[in-house]
Amino acid sequence: MSTISSFPQESSVTGTSITNLNHENSSDSSSFSTTILRDFARKELIDILDSIRGKKSLVIDPAISGSLSLIAEFSLLKEHGVENIYHLQSGRFNIQCQNLVYICRPKMINMKYITEHIHQNSNNPDNGIGYYIYFVPRRTMICERVLEDEGEYHLDIVPLDDDLLSMELDNSFKDLFLDGDMTSLYYVAKALLKLQTIVGIIPKIIGKGKCANYLKDTLFNLRRELEANHANSISSIPLFPLNSEIDSLIILDRSVDLITPMCTQLTYEGLIDEVYGIKSTFVELDSSLVGFSQDTANISHKLKKIPLNSNDKLFSQIRDMNFAVVGGILSQVARRIQDDYEGRHQVKTVSQIRDFIGKLTNLRAEHQFLRLHTNMTEEIRKYTLDSDFNKFLEVQQNFVAGITSHNYIEYIEEMINNQQSIQKTIRLLSLLSSVSGGIKAKSYEFFRKEIVQTYGYQHIITLDNLSKVGLFKKHDGTKNTYPAVKKGLKLIVDDVDEYSPNDISYVYSGYAPISVRLIQCACLPSNSKGMSLPGTSSLFNTTTSILTSNTNNSDNNNSDDNNANNVSWKGWEDILKLLPGPSFEEEQSVSNNSIYFNKKNQNQRKVSMILFLGGCTFTEISSLRFLSQQEDIQRDFIILTTDITNGNTLVDSLINQVRDELKSLTNVNHSL
Repeated sequence: MSTISSFPQESSVTGTSITNLNHENSSDSSSFSTTILRDFARKELIDILDSIRGKKSLVIDPAISGSLSLIAEFSLLKEHGVENIYHLQSGRFNIQCQNLVYICRPKMINMKYITEHIHQNSNNPDNGIGYYIYFVPRRTMICERVLEDEGEYHLDIVPLDDDLLSMELDNSFKDLFLDGDMTSLYYVAKALLKLQTIVGIIPKIIGKGKCANYLKDTLFNLRRELEANHANSISSIPLFPLNSEIDSLIILDRSVDLITPMCTQLTYEGLIDEVYGIKSTFVELDSSLVGFSQDTANISHKLKKIPLNSNDKLFSQIRDMNFAVVGGILSQVARRIQDDYEGRHQVKTVSQIRDFIGKLTNLRAEHQFLRLHTNMTEEIRKYTLDSDFNKFLEVQQNFVAGITSHNYIEYIEEMINNQQSIQKTIRLLSLLSSVSGGIKAKSYEFFRKEIVQTYGYQHIITLDNLSKVGLFKKHDGTKNTYPAVKKGLKLIVDDVDEYSPNDISYVYSGYAPISVRLIQCACLPSNSKGMSLPGTSSLFNTTTSILTSNTNNSDNNNSDDNNANNVSWKGWEDILKLLPGPSFEEEQSVSNNSIYFNKKNQNQRKVSMILFLGGCTFTEISSLRFLSQQEDIQRDFIILTTDITNGNTLVDSLINQVRDELKSLTNVNHSL
């Protein structure tokens, strides 16, 4: 078992309002802050540690170590008796304390490791070790059967940044849409209920998808149960605050938009995720990229974890930009920093010297961040200039535009023949299938045979998994709805200006994510639904859209101005019918005094929470940040997702792992 010397202390995210990120120069501000959620999780962790007397060692599931580092730094844990931190894995380790505190996901493989440790230490009766197991976010029945004494640490919603929250539930897409395991939806419902006890009842909930509908029903049932228990108690304290800080919740299944994650992300943060992978805001880079020493010969080539969040002001500025723009921005920043350094030659008086020294610390920090992002940009540019990357991107962009000519299909055959990574091959096949309403029977069988013969027979199950979730399927004769969706939502935008974008399609250089376009539709003022939007000519124009706009009738003309900017699917029903899963729109009942912004400053921007079930991509997050800055939206977005995903990680979760899973379960059964 490997020890972790400390949590990365630089990972803590400051608790500033989301409007500092999206609306720095705006006089309007939102009232919601993610700080309170971090404080709740931190307090519960401290209470757990303080309940165990004496010195203790912390054993952490590697899957949640990044999340915990965002909640509490090692210095705080040390103040509450933690001497050492270990990763939970197989093997012996030197125990230096009388208390072992396990914090882990309720997975069978973790139960195997814990029982293994207990059996190893039980051979020495003089150890007298106390074992404390806390499951995140909830325990399961099977874990209760294996381990009798355990608790729960409700680390459910993890604040990744000022406007980004995650449940950090790995493989949530596979659990929900392949295995049909709704356990994660119960976790999400419990987390949403807890959130509402902090910020107030969310008055409006709309959603799209089977899992979204299931989550809504579960949330309502849990609330009724909580209110019934509270009514039977003697407590006079209200369950929910009178005023809500969030006016609406929009829930989307990942299955509603399977096209977006299969596309290559083209924002700076998105490409970092594509090339290196980002986990709980951390990216692992070769130390040569982040070393600040000029002596490159002495820089070791070990991997180093680097936090990527809004603490890094330069990253905050460029993270959501199209990668084509980033190089120019970094050059401008470099010139500005150089000019600031040159300012030392104009320093003459004592007060000027003092002022310059005061600026010097910030200049050095800026210089370090600039070097980091310049090095990363240079490495990513090598990746984007590669001919294979550009051909891969060209085929993707033609597929989403509805162009599926034979030469592009031949390119997929070449990829298979050249044994390119199975993830890239599946991403293109999934795009082709999604935009075509399925692949013709002859081609479908051909590709299945080629993949199995090239990559191995274990991928027969992989292909079946892809078919079950709707990513790679045979055309069944039903009408292909993608062309109508593409036209109705104006998913393809020509002549995108990546330097000064006026539409969310800049994140994919011409393709607008279906998921974010739906959110854009729902958040438009009622008198703009079905009409064209500023900066996007003919978008949602009633003469070209398949929609039947009913926004000009007398009911809408007489609607109250206060309701003009309410979140709603009204006016977009025809589009929603073309996408999988049911749609819904619900009002949550509140007490007479519990009206959103009833006693708040009316100049405050409204806040909508966007919930993705099955994961969301960094490009969708960038799109939502861009959308919140548009005048016709007039609201801020808090993004909550089961996890952060991309095409590779989503495909990886569906690739056959049967041999490894059977081996793990066999080992668990032998150890029990």
